[in-house]
Amino acid sequence: MKKLLIAFMILTLPMLSFAKGIGYGNTKWDMNPSEVVAAQGNGAHLISPEKYNDNFGKVRIDNVSIGSGLYTVTFLFNSSDRLVQTNVSSNEKKNEGIVARQFGTLNQLLTQKYGKPEFSDSNKATWKLPDTTIELSQLVISGIMAQTIIRYLPNSKVASDTSNL
Repeated sequence: MKKLLIAFMILTLPMLSFAKGIGYGNTKWDMNPSEVVAAQGNGAHLISPEKYNDNFGKVRIDNVSIGSGLYTVTFLFNSSDRLVQTNVSSNEKKNEGIVARQFGTLNQLLTQKYGKPEFSDSNKATWKLPDTTIELSQLVISGIMAQTIIRYLPNSKVASDTSNL
C-alpha cells in the first residue's frame, strides 16, 4: 500500500503546476489576462469578472486534478489588469472529512516540493519562496461549508499587507 501511495504521488506531482519561483504554473506576476491564458494553456479561459475584495477573477481553469481531488484555479487581477493572486479552491464545498483529507494531502505534497512550511497549524500552512508566498488553508463552518484553498501571492503584496504590523 505504501508503494502504491508513493507511486501515485510521483505520478501526480507533474500535474501540480505549483509556483515555480515566480507565480502559479507558467505565470508571472503582473501578466494581463490574455498573457495568463496563453502561458497556462491546458484549459485556462477568460471569464466574466468576479469581484474578490479589491481584485477581479478574470481567468479560470476548471477541474484541475491534484492528488485525489478536483480544484478550480482562479487568477485574480488588480484594477490595472495585472495578475496579483492565484487561488486554487477545492470543488468540494461541504464534506468536512473530504476537505480534511485534501488539506493533509496538499500539505504533504507542498512540503515535499518546497520543504517545511514557515508557519503551520491544524488549519493553515505557509511557504515563502523567492517571489511567491503560498498559503494553504482549510475553512470549515460545521454543517454549512467546508473547503480547501491554496493562495499564491507575490511577496511584494504580502510585505505591503503586513507593513503596518
